[in-house]
Amino acid sequence: MDAPVVVPDVPLDDVDGGGPARLFFALAPSAAVRAAFADLSRNVARRSRGRAVSSDHLHLTLAFLGDVPAAALPALQQVGAGMPRGGAVLVFDALGAWRASGVAWVAPSVVPPPILALHAALAAALTTAGFALDARAFRPHVTLARRCVQVQPRARCEPVRWPADRLCLVGSELGPEGPVYRELGAWPLALDVPAA
Repeated sequence: MDAPVVVPDVPLDDVDGGGPARLFFALAPSAAVRAAFADLSRNVARRSRGRAVSSDHLHLTLAFLGDVPAAALPALQQVGAGMPRGGAVLVFDALGAWRASGVAWVAPSVVPPPILALHAALAAALTTAGFALDARAFRPHVTLARRCVQVQPRARCEPVRWPADRLCLVGSELGPEGPVYRELGAWPLALDVPAA
């Protein structure tokens, strides 16, 4: 499948000084959606006595790869280019937290079939290409706050509508201020939005 890929001029081995990089495939929100999540993140962090996630780091992980050698980047870009091109509008309306890790999150009550299909296709292609994936079940969510001292119970929230129209391959480097993310590939997803 010939699909556009956007790859920056930064080689993968520059992500963390030449060694393996921590990589993941994710959906990346638009600036407007990022702003809505950032507001929610600050609110949840304040109520949970936690630390809000930087708006630059808000994303929905589809496949976490962990440490990957620089030589694997072309294979990962081929996987990204071969993915289904169906996106969907996700409606994030459920707040929750994982008490043990002190992480607060927001999730969609319903995951649209194109997102489930994209996740399944990505997992199958990565496994076929020889990449090891996390065995946990897919729980689409956006992390809002970390180190929450007063974890809040599950609740509904004002919905945040996210037209998921971009799949990204992201490299993560841990810096003194926290993780630094670099986009190493991006592919557009088509939205088939029904009339409201």
